[in-house]
Amino acid sequence: MVLLTVTSRIVIALETIPPSQRTELNLPVSARVGESISHEELLRLSKHLQHDATYRESLSTEQSPSTVLNTLLRGTTVYIPPPPKKPEPSPEYLASKARLLAEAERAAYQRLLNPAHTIDPSLTDPHASSTDASEDPLTLSLIFNIFLSVLITGFSVYWALTKFRMPVILAQLFSTWTGPGLEGGQAVSGGASDAVRILVSFFAALAVAVAEAFLYGAYLEKVSRARAKERRMKERKVVIGPVGDEGTEDSAAAADAASVTVEQKEEIWGKGVNGGARRRVREKWEKERDKVEGEME
Repeated sequence: MVLLTVTSRIVIALETIPPSQRTELNLPVSARVGESISHEELLRLSKHLQHDATYRESLSTEQSPSTVLNTLLRGTTVYIPPPPKKPEPSPEYLASKARLLAEAERAAYQRLLNPAHTIDPSLTDPHASSTDASEDPLTLSLIFNIFLSVLITGFSVYWALTKFRMPVILAQLFSTWTGPGLEGGQAVSGGASDAVRILVSFFAALAVAVAEAFLYGAYLEKVSRARAKERRMKERKVVIGPVGDEGTEDSAAAADAASVTVEQKEEIWGKGVNGGARRRVREKWEKERDKVEGEME
């Protein structure tokens, strides 16, 4: 069933019919503009008005009784019912909402009282020592680089022993392993057999692996000592003082006092990323400055 919106023409047409006849024709007793009316009701209304002399006299001379339905349908649209009202929240929902809001306010108040115990993940430094300590020093790229270095060193030593003539001293040393009778390819290669070349290549690759492992271990030890030293250092904060208005004598005095305080305070250069490097540069610069001042005196 198609529902249409009630227009002013439909309201006027319904008012021309007595209430008793509306009940007999199954028409709405009262209607207001914007309400709904079915298409079947409009058909019954138009059929009744075609034989109603009073309604025909109210029509203009250009309109005929055959256009009553068109007159009633003019300006109507498909009726779209309004959305249902939002249901009222249940008492359980209101109680749960109030409890959660109270807990959130209580947590915010506790964070204001104890700011040192709150940790915001968005404010943490990705280069902090706590995160660095949890990282695994042995990464896949490191293992691959060491393995590649060992492999290339072994093949390079074997290729060099095969393509180039060995020195006389090494040839005489290897001749004690391979025997005095060397002919053909062994004589060309400098007196080293395949077994000797493989053995020398293996020891060279092993020496490279041990050297890289030692250097990386020394690097990790140095980094750990630097981090431990930075953790022991404590940062000191100095209150310089209030900032006065520009152009006044108070502001000039405040600026002088601030400059003196800044020169006297102790600054920590070992915090944050690359703190150790900044601290060493600072110490070197201070030593050079003290040396120049001593020479000038």
